[in-house]
Amino acid sequence: MHVSQNLLVLVLCAQLNVLCVMGGLDLQCGVIEPVPSAVELHTEFTATCVLFESCIRQHVANADDMYWKFQQHKVPKEQYTKINDTAIRITVNITDELNSPLTCNVMLHGQVEHNIYGIFLNKGFPPEKPQNLTCIVHQAGKSLSDTMLCTWNPGRESHLDTRYTLKAQTITNTYENISRIDEGELKMTTMPVFVNMMIWVEAENQLGKSTSKQSYLDPVDVVKPSPPEIEKISSEKEFPNSLVVSWNLILNPLLFKLKYNIRYRSASSSDWTEVPLSETGSSIKSFRLQDLKPYTEYRVSVRCIKEDGFGYWSDWSKEMSATTPEAKPSGKPDLWRVIGPSDSDKNRLVTLMWKDPDPSVANGKILGYEVEIEAGRYPAVKRFTVNGTSADYTLTEGATYRITVAAFNSKGQSPRASLVIPADSQKELPVEDLKAFPQDGKLRVEWKAARKITEYVVEWCAMMEEGGGCSTESIEWQRVSASSINTFLKGDIKPLKRYKISVFPVYSGTPGACRSVEEYLKQGCPTIGPTVRTRKKERNGALLEWNLIPFMSRNGFIRNYTIFYQAEGGVEESITVDYANRQYTLTSLGTNTMYAVHVSANTDAGSKNGSEFTFTTLKFAPGEIEAIVVPVCLGFLFTAVVTLLFCFNKRDLIKKHIWPQVPDPGNSRIANWSPDSPVRHNFSPKEQVCPEGIITDFSVINIENDNIDDYNKASDSLKKGKYTSEEHSSGIGGSSCMSSPRQSVSDSDEADSAQTTSSTVQYSSVVATSYRGQLPSAPVFTRSESTQPLLDCEERPEDQHLYGNLNGFNREGQPQNSEQGVRHPSRLYFKRPRMINEDADPSCDSLGFCPADEVTLQDSAATGTSQPDRERQTVPRNGINASLERNETKSYVPQQNGYRAQ
Repeated sequence: MHVSQNLLVLVLCAQLNVLCVMGGLDLQCGVIEPVPSAVELHTEFTATCVLFESCIRQHVANADDMYWKFQQHKVPKEQYTKINDTAIRITVNITDELNSPLTCNVMLHGQVEHNIYGIFLNKGFPPEKPQNLTCIVHQAGKSLSDTMLCTWNPGRESHLDTRYTLKAQTITNTYENISRIDEGELKMTTMPVFVNMMIWVEAENQLGKSTSKQSYLDPVDVVKPSPPEIEKISSEKEFPNSLVVSWNLILNPLLFKLKYNIRYRSASSSDWTEVPLSETGSSIKSFRLQDLKPYTEYRVSVRCIKEDGFGYWSDWSKEMSATTPEAKPSGKPDLWRVIGPSDSDKNRLVTLMWKDPDPSVANGKILGYEVEIEAGRYPAVKRFTVNGTSADYTLTEGATYRITVAAFNSKGQSPRASLVIPADSQKELPVEDLKAFPQDGKLRVEWKAARKITEYVVEWCAMMEEGGGCSTESIEWQRVSASSINTFLKGDIKPLKRYKISVFPVYSGTPGACRSVEEYLKQGCPTIGPTVRTRKKERNGALLEWNLIPFMSRNGFIRNYTIFYQAEGGVEESITVDYANRQYTLTSLGTNTMYAVHVSANTDAGSKNGSEFTFTTLKFAPGEIEAIVVPVCLGFLFTAVVTLLFCFNKRDLIKKHIWPQVPDPGNSRIANWSPDSPVRHNFSPKEQVCPEGIITDFSVINIENDNIDDYNKASDSLKKGKYTSEEHSSGIGGSSCMSSPRQSVSDSDEADSAQTTSSTVQYSSVVATSYRGQLPSAPVFTRSESTQPLLDCEERPEDQHLYGNLNGFNREGQPQNSEQGVRHPSRLYFKRPRMINEDADPSCDSLGFCPADEVTLQDSAATGTSQPDRERQTVPRNGINASLERNETKSYVPQQNGYRAQ
């Protein structure tokens, strides 16, 4: 921007004849001569700078202070020529690198730069002579246009503004047109025809002028017709190899005649075929195309030119298509077979397959196929028609068959394709060294050549499962000549799919044994990874097992597996396992440790990790717990058996310590206290005892009157206040109907060292029957301080019936037999009489006792009963008819420390 401003100022200064000094204006100080409008490149240019006298006086400068510059580039002084003290000349070679403007400058005192004068140089070349002047006249309707268009070659670039003048001259008229480019038009009232016209071009710029060579032409000879219009393309059924093309005349034939050029191609091809000009030289309107293929679509186009060849070819006409008629197929089907295994009846299922003939040889629409099967041992031929391209047939394995297939359309039948199916026992040698690999985006198959073969058949299919075959629908094949030992598979071969490729050598129409190989066009990583699990866990190891990845998800050949495992908080480790193994035992693991494990499947293109699985190793090895538990159990069992045997042998001693002998109260010495003839009650056998089924057991001890003084003395020694109203209960666990169940009061004091509450059991007896023929007036409760333990039956009231048995009565109250009385004579003193209260008050309970009131002290005093006796007596108001006499002695005397020796 700054340079542009300086240039503008310099131009203004030159126009105003003033001097530009460091941004200021002064009067013109000098001039440059000459000032050309343009200079030719690669030539020398000479310029002179002259200082005015006024400038010399004002600035005290001369030629020694002057210098030249091309824009910012200073010209070396070696190129200067000093004319005098006021003028200096420069000669330079004009090149593209020298940029305008060219300035003359003077250096004043103080190194102040002053511009004296400047000029702009237009660099370029003079115009060259135009070459190759050509003109053309287009068709307008059925006549010629009134405009002629001409073009020429201007030569090299002049870099200057060049003007071109196109001129044409006839005998009577002259035409011209000015243009700035390399073409121009000559406009005429009517295009002259059949006359000579002179045409030339003049070129001019600042450096010069040039004229082209003059040309003479007839406008008719430079005509370019319009494209013809194809009217129709027709076919004839009798001529399936030809088409008739017709078009319209586009130009008046009186003006001049045209010749035509015809081209055609099949719809499936991009290559055109042109009809020779010698066959279309005359002015015609139609033409028959021959040697075409039957039942093929063709596209046709036409163009034209003046019959004598002068002028220009028209553009090609718009294409028109047509189809040739049908003809009998000229090519045979491509026949192949797939042989299945033999069944139990020695029959083989053979699938016959064939491809439609190529459209170039089908010559029409294929309507069906005729199949013939001829067995070697049977002259008869089986013939049938199939609409599709495959057929299943059952053949015996021991015979050789010849199969032929022919296609047919509306015009006839094609040649027959034949194939021999040998017997199952007949085997031809396969090819050797078969291999397949991807190359240039295709699958390449190579093999070693076999001998005496006619051709090879390469078969392939996309596999659906490992080790399995292919479906018949997916099988493809192609034929390879006998001289070839490799080929690329044709067809739609997709990546990430495994193909089974088989090569069959064919010996005179009989396919030999095949050899197969599997390959991918392109491998990838598996879609899913293996799922791992533990099959067996140990203390320091684990047997891992993982599933096989589904075949369609592998996307390549799985070469190996990598097991990644990591202990909790540890470092991940890995192990690579061969593809054939799908289980592996990890060893040297920690005991009772959790591990995370996953397995990756690896192909040639990459790997895919499976889901992570966790497991924990065992705390004990298998059998380790059994090794501990079994000996312990056996030892315990042995100890138990020994203990049982010891206890069995020492059972008497153990019984003595654990279950001591309980004394029988019936054998106690207290029996000696009773009289020899105990009171017996004469109950009638039929007399009902205790009609309401309630039995009261009593222990009766008869005491002789002679010993009453001793008993009274013992009674005086009893502590007072020991007996309360609770003394009414019997110490024999419910032996009295009026007693509280299993409740007794100990007669001993804390000072009684020989007796405890746990070992001392108080015995009591309720006398409710006649004593020696007397009926007691009231029940009398007496206590005993015997230390003898009670029998179990005496502890439980529910076993009261047993007491009756012990005392000589059965459950019905009848006396026992005499043998029992003999065996247990002492138990006669412990009879438990049962009496029936026939005159019982209705207010009495079921035992025959009525509510009792304690005898007051006054009543006791009145009757002369002592205080201890009153504490142990309870007299019912209304009750049993029998009562004890006041002077009757107690049954037995209580003692402080056990029983007194008798």
